[in-house]
Amino acid sequence: MKLSDFHSEESSYFKLFDDGATYTKIRCLKEEDLRSVWLIDIPGRGLTTIKRWPINWKLRWKSFFKQSQPQRQISGAWKLLAVGVNTPQPVTPVYRSNHYFQLEMPFIEGSTAFEALKRNPGSSDAELYHIARELGSIVRRLAMSHLRHRDLKLENVVVKSANASQTQPTLWLIDPVGIRFCVSPLQAIVCMLDRLAIQPINESIPLPLSLCIICIRSATQFYSSKKRRLFFRMLRKQLNKSLHPMGTK
Repeated sequence: MKLSDFHSEESSYFKLFDDGATYTKIRCLKEEDLRSVWLIDIPGRGLTTIKRWPINWKLRWKSFFKQSQPQRQISGAWKLLAVGVNTPQPVTPVYRSNHYFQLEMPFIEGSTAFEALKRNPGSSDAELYHIARELGSIVRRLAMSHLRHRDLKLENVVVKSANASQTQPTLWLIDPVGIRFCVSPLQAIVCMLDRLAIQPINESIPLPLSLCIICIRSATQFYSSKKRRLFFRMLRKQLNKSLHPMGTK
C-alpha cells in the first residue's frame, strides 16, 4: 500500500503558485515520509512536477538556518546550472500551500540511468557506454568546481532521448538536494563514484567492468598516474566502508 492511499482528496488537491492556473493531475511520482512528488499538466506550460514537503517543527527549524530540503533543492539546482550540469530549473520560489511547502519545476521526460542498466543486466551497449562517459564527465565537472553530490544515485539521473536539435541523449540530475562544497576534488570524485556504484551492488545488478572503466577514465582523465594510484586506493577504501559500514574502522 502506498502513502497516497491515505491521502484525502483535499490533501492531493494543489493550490499552485499562480492561483488562477488550472491543471490536470496525472500521477504521484514518488512518496516518502509524507514528502511527495507529483506530475501535473498545466495548459501553456506543459508537464510540470510539484515537490511537496509537510510543514513541521523540524522543517521550520532547518529553514531558519537555510538548510531545509526545499531551500537546498533550489540552491543545489542553481549550483548545478552554474557549472553546466543539466537539472530542472525551478520556475517558482518555495511557497506555502495549506500544510505543505511546494516547489514547481519542469518535468524531464525519459528513463533513469538505473532503468537503462536494468534493461541490459551484465552487458554493455552504446547507450550504456554513453551514459557511463557522461556520468564521469558530470562527476569531474562538479569536483573541479569544489562540489560533490552526496546522493548521486543512478535512479536520480534521467536520460533524455536525442531529438532533432540534440543528436545524443542528455543526462539530467533531478534531485540536487545533496550538493555540498568539497575542498578536495579528488575526495569529491571518490565519494560520487562510490554513490553511483553502491545501488547496483546492493541490488545485485551486474555492473560491467567496461562501464566502470569508462566512467572512471572520464572522471579522472586530467590526473597524473601518481594521482590516479592514490585515487584507486581511496576508492577501494570508500567502497569497502560503504559495503561493510560496521566492519570498517
